[in-house]
Amino acid sequence: MEKMQLVKENDDEESPPEHGRKPDAPEQPDCGQSFDGSQVTEEVDFNVGFGVRHRGGGEPSRSGPGVELQDDPDRNLPQTSKSRKRQAFSLRGKNHVSLNEHHHKGFSLARSHKRQSIARDWSPGRKRFVASVACFSTALIGILVGIYAGETPAIQYYIVDFHHYTVLGNVFFFIGLAVPTLFFWPLPLLHGRKPYILGSMSLAMPLLFPQALAVGSFRSPYVSIYRVGLLLSRATMGFCLGFANMNFKSMLTDLFGASLQSTNPHQEHVDEFDVRRHGGGMGVWLGLWTWSALGSIGLGFLIGAVIVNHLPPAYGFYVSIVIIAFVMLLNVLCPEVRRSAFRRSVAEVVNGPEVSRRLARGEVKMHLVQSGPKWWGEEFHYGVMLSLKMLRQPGFMVMAVYVAWIYGQMVLNILLLGALMSKDYKFTSPRVGASVMAIPIGAFCAIPFQKASLFSRSHQSGPPNDDQTFQKKVSWTSHMVRRAIFILVLPFAGLGYTLSASGPPVPFMIPILFAGLIGFLSNLAMAECHGIIMETFDTSDLQPGMTGRPRGSSGDKTASKRTNYSSFPRVCSAFGITQGLGYLIASAASGVGGVLSRHLGQQAACGVMAGVLLILSLMLLAVLVRFTEVQIIPDSKKAEMDRYHNARRASQLRAQEGLEEDEPWRPVIIGNPHHHTRRMCLLELGSMSRFSEIRIKNKLVDERSLEAKHPNRAALEAFEDKIKEKEVEIVRHVKGSLSRASSKGS
Repeated sequence: MEKMQLVKENDDEESPPEHGRKPDAPEQPDCGQSFDGSQVTEEVDFNVGFGVRHRGGGEPSRSGPGVELQDDPDRNLPQTSKSRKRQAFSLRGKNHVSLNEHHHKGFSLARSHKRQSIARDWSPGRKRFVASVACFSTALIGILVGIYAGETPAIQYYIVDFHHYTVLGNVFFFIGLAVPTLFFWPLPLLHGRKPYILGSMSLAMPLLFPQALAVGSFRSPYVSIYRVGLLLSRATMGFCLGFANMNFKSMLTDLFGASLQSTNPHQEHVDEFDVRRHGGGMGVWLGLWTWSALGSIGLGFLIGAVIVNHLPPAYGFYVSIVIIAFVMLLNVLCPEVRRSAFRRSVAEVVNGPEVSRRLARGEVKMHLVQSGPKWWGEEFHYGVMLSLKMLRQPGFMVMAVYVAWIYGQMVLNILLLGALMSKDYKFTSPRVGASVMAIPIGAFCAIPFQKASLFSRSHQSGPPNDDQTFQKKVSWTSHMVRRAIFILVLPFAGLGYTLSASGPPVPFMIPILFAGLIGFLSNLAMAECHGIIMETFDTSDLQPGMTGRPRGSSGDKTASKRTNYSSFPRVCSAFGITQGLGYLIASAASGVGGVLSRHLGQQAACGVMAGVLLILSLMLLAVLVRFTEVQIIPDSKKAEMDRYHNARRASQLRAQEGLEEDEPWRPVIIGNPHHHTRRMCLLELGSMSRFSEIRIKNKLVDERSLEAKHPNRAALEAFEDKIKEKEVEIVRHVKGSLSRASSKGS
């Protein structure tokens, strides 16, 4: 009988016990395992929601290495390949290796193959390739929309469209995109992303042939079959591509996580061991994806305008087929970012004094009710329920409509600028397309701003101390500067374009420059709003069971960093809502834009859009203003926070004197806050935000209060009370000023 030895290594299944001997402990069921296969009690601290870190002067971590039984090498066994972690049978130069009864006791097919890591642990080159494919795939949608928009006048001419039915092609295309994006986004968490991406593109590609045949030659205006075939195939193609489109932004979160924290998170301590930082953060990829969604429409418009100047419009659809085939090939080469091993979730269920753990497929239903779905319909149902919960938050509702309106306004600006250059300035179609390219070029200039390197506090001389953090002054971080720019300047850029869109004798470069400025600010606004959404609704560090064991060896600097397995259900739901509403508004803009310009004129149509954007900007500014102090740390932890602040001040003083030392002791508190209270805005007071979740976990919400029963209503009432308080303060200030002025005059 072979000898067995203990080896420090974790795996998915244990070796079977020897004959005639009972195992020392019963086998653990699946629900008793952490997400990465290790024992729950060894990997996750369910009391705080994330793993305890090794800190200088602090308590040691309770996490320990897993233990596995492994065979002791024997000379009589077949030759094995030498591995640093485990032994595997070598088949090099052999037809097969015979495993007799006592050989196969120590062999496991699962352990004989290296387990692939989660996408956030891939090499930088592989992650950049997959992220580039996601951006190319997102740009595919905009290019298809733009090519059709650029060819619309020629299509109307070929099918003799007296009633402007051709414009409805993009209307139905956007509606088809919106349906899967809004409702079916949870399904890839069950089945993977590549089946939906490749399947939808495979179905969308042949649907371009009926569109090309419908405009292949001049058609009779009395035969409606060509118009019906064109619009029906266009709508079906949009619906198919929607199943691919709902994956592209989530691919970036699978690769880089949903964190934008760099060196200055708002009212939080910098923590390199925070599980939300797993993946490295999106950074500039957020700007690239935003351009792929917005700027690609103008690029497609240029392609369509150039084609119709030299060729029949049917060639535009053939070019679209080639582009889809190329993007489909890229996705075939692209690896799956959510492999089957990572399409499961683990949740902690507290039932009185007992705490149990559950393992299930998917994550949305488990996230809401701590139970997994039996079939995909349940995951779809709870995805809709999660989206409705997100929409009930007043702050998020304002932001979602704002982002959606920016997308719809971008589509309308491209259409109206093309009409302005064609009708008023008599440009040929290639020059019209070149003029429209000012919008994607302006949007492209906003991409580097997502690097978060401008106006950062890290440029200040010396490290910011704790007193600097609590001073009542505005810290002009790069995020705050960008948000102030697009909120305040974008509506006035729209107003400037409205005033300059009157046609000759106004030089044509003036509306083009204003359109480029709108593209720059729109890209900046959408990227920043998505960053705010990720910062507010990322609760991955608050989900026990979705963080794995520490990564790296015991002597490595990354030994205390933990794996984040979450797919961020709340963030994905928010992305689906903003994109879906954006497609619906773009659908309305595509259908109504021409009617508005024909009946009200170019300037009136632009003025209406700019006016609505100004109102939404003011509402967004009100939603983002932090107006109240909310307790997020229980009273029992205040003494530990004060102790840590004193240790941190002393450490910074010694660091300024040139003395290097380890980071001071830090208490284990959810969210790594600076203080026991936090200034919060209406968006952060929503029922689904991470800060509301922290308050619930810290038991700071009275079960009988309005906040527990109707948190969104309580947030609105607190906002209304603050407005009334400010009104009273302003009235008192004005009366005091008037009384002082009258006393001086008398």
